[in-house]
Amino acid sequence: MQKSERLVGSVSSLIQVVLDTNFLTVPSEFGVDIFQESERLLERRIEFVVLDSVLAELDVKASKAKGAIEGRKFRVAKDLAKRCKLIDTTHFEEKKSVDERLLEYTESVGGVLATNDRDLKQKARSLGLPVLILRAKKKLSLEGAVI
Repeated sequence: MQKSERLVGSVSSLIQVVLDTNFLTVPSEFGVDIFQESERLLERRIEFVVLDSVLAELDVKASKAKGAIEGRKFRVAKDLAKRCKLIDTTHFEEKKSVDERLLEYTESVGGVLATNDRDLKQKARSLGLPVLILRAKKKLSLEGAVI
């Protein structure tokens, strides 16, 4: 196999993991490395993605945080988001919620949605999207199949 063939093969195994607001708070709340755990669980090269609407939601939550612990949780989440590819969602319909944008984007790229939000998880699963969740407050688990 030539070098160019290997590169093509490795690119096709790349998968996008789209992070929700609450998933970005997992490291500070539960001490779980969401990046390392995701790679271990999915056994693929991952491109971690954050929508600009998720960053905006983090900013709002950080500004409304009550107490130092909650404020720290959102500051850490914003720092973690810097390790991700930022996706501009201005092309989405303006009235769409952050959750609707997450679902639409994840579906459009054939990615995995990372969330602990019960309603969002349920909507994703009804669309046939694989969902990465925190289980037992200590490890990640995948619901659904990654193709």
